[in-house]
Amino acid sequence: MAIEVFCEKRISNAAIHQEVDAEQRRQYFLLVGLAGLFMVGLLAYGWQQYQWVQSGYEIQTAQKQREELIEFRKQLLAERELMAAPSRIDKLARTRLGMTLPAPGQTVMLNGEPSAAPADPATPLTASNNEVR
Repeated sequence: MAIEVFCEKRISNAAIHQEVDAEQRRQYFLLVGLAGLFMVGLLAYGWQQYQWVQSGYEIQTAQKQREELIEFRKQLLAERELMAAPSRIDKLARTRLGMTLPAPGQTVMLNGEPSAAPADPATPLTASNNEVR
């Protein structure tokens, strides 16, 4: 049986001064710079893809809103046509407002042209003076 003995000797490398290898340092900075440039390119590409997808969602939302507005416009036009129907207006005027057709002689037509003024300014104008036949 053999006995092994290990002796530990502590060596301090504090006094040893190694010179900096300029070529190795240049390669290190070149590698770090290229890796940084690659990462910036990768982030720019990712941002571009993200914006592309977001723009697609915005376009889709805008198209859906446009279709809804077109449908709403169609409904409003149909409602306007319904509300402007002369038969509906006549019916509402007769039932709700109690209007009737005018009796003969009650209708007065006014033109944009001035009518013949009476000779005496004190004489008031009557409906018969303004009536157009």
